[in-house]
Amino acid sequence: MILDRKTMPGLALESKIDIIHAQEHSLPNGIPLYYVNAGTQDVIKIELVYRAGSREQDVPLVAGSTNAMLEEGTKKHSSEEIASLLDYYGSFLETSVQQDYASVTLYTLGKHLDKALPILEELIKEPSFPQNELEIYLHNNKQRFLVDEQKERVVAAKNFPSLLFGDSHPYGHKTRLEEYDGVKKEYLEAFHKKYYSAGNCAIIASGRVNEKLLNQIGDYFGKDSTDKSAAFTNRDYALHSATQKINFISSPKKDSVQSAIRMGRVLFHKTHTDAIPFQILNTILGGYFGSRLMSNIREDKGYTYGISSSVVFLQHAGYFNIGSEVGSAVCDAAVIEIYKELDRLCKEPVPADELQLVKNYLRGNFMRSMDGPFALADRFKHIWLHNMDYSYYEKYVDALSTITSKELMEIANKYLQKDSIYELVVGTKK
Repeated sequence: MILDRKTMPGLALESKIDIIHAQEHSLPNGIPLYYVNAGTQDVIKIELVYRAGSREQDVPLVAGSTNAMLEEGTKKHSSEEIASLLDYYGSFLETSVQQDYASVTLYTLGKHLDKALPILEELIKEPSFPQNELEIYLHNNKQRFLVDEQKERVVAAKNFPSLLFGDSHPYGHKTRLEEYDGVKKEYLEAFHKKYYSAGNCAIIASGRVNEKLLNQIGDYFGKDSTDKSAAFTNRDYALHSATQKINFISSPKKDSVQSAIRMGRVLFHKTHTDAIPFQILNTILGGYFGSRLMSNIREDKGYTYGISSSVVFLQHAGYFNIGSEVGSAVCDAAVIEIYKELDRLCKEPVPADELQLVKNYLRGNFMRSMDGPFALADRFKHIWLHNMDYSYYEKYVDALSTITSKELMEIANKYLQKDSIYELVVGTKK
């Protein structure tokens, strides 16, 4: 049989996408433990999630410093000893801080879980925040800060959220060099004591999860007090968006030939009824390599190597962002073309073939994002952090089948009008 390589195979779409759901198991002290039992390898991921993001800090950089320093020494072991122990058991740690939450994640083999869990427990419950390690950490970050301040794209990325939310808002605050000098060991200790508590914790486990594993986690994290009254108070921050929509910052480098562009606006959070349609619209505009912004600004005009748009959903807000780096000589022209693409979405229905291509892309991308137990756990975390359930994904998949060009044009007119868009250029005026 001779294969016909000139004709593309027909597209097969699943009528329903089955997702392995996370199950819930409460530890003896009430800490919620969510788990995804999937996969064929004896590998386990255990993520401890705390509401300990930058939103909760009273002193700049304390949330991130506290989280990063958990690995740098405990009352029993130095950072070198901790690293050696984890390496010996084929395990490793990841720490992460976002605006709304912080997490500490352990990856290990199931057969070594009984050796790795005590190390994780020690890091969480008995960090020593050694002064010498803290000084090294702060020095390294100050040096990285100074290097990054010479990059237009970094300056733009740091200043743009401040235009949208205001510098006093945790979603918009821009870090300053002098703030590193304000980080003290006692601030980290106080922040850790308040927020890295059992009453402010949830655990997400994934991989080959069984009853034994659940009991092991309970042995190390299920016995502490979970008094939630002392954890935190709900903070309400006022939004102070900039009054000026068009903004320019001179390049930190003399005679720079490159400019960074950031454009966008404040949006809603993930639970909003327009969240899913806007994500589809964003993909058409700049959310994948074949997007309109890429086709126009990169492929047709040759102004940039890459341009994209994205939607960021936080727990109390969201925002839309377009980003690119272009030659300073063509920066104004690139901005004009970006506005043209926004205007086109507002005035012209997306052609049926383009819309179907994007739907197929998003459907395939969604299915790939469910590949493996760790990915399934991440998908659960994304909805859990926004107090949502799996019906969100059902609505998303349904929208990929039913949304129309007319609906997308209505969404564009609600959120992509030129007078609602903030613009920031960091570069050299030509």
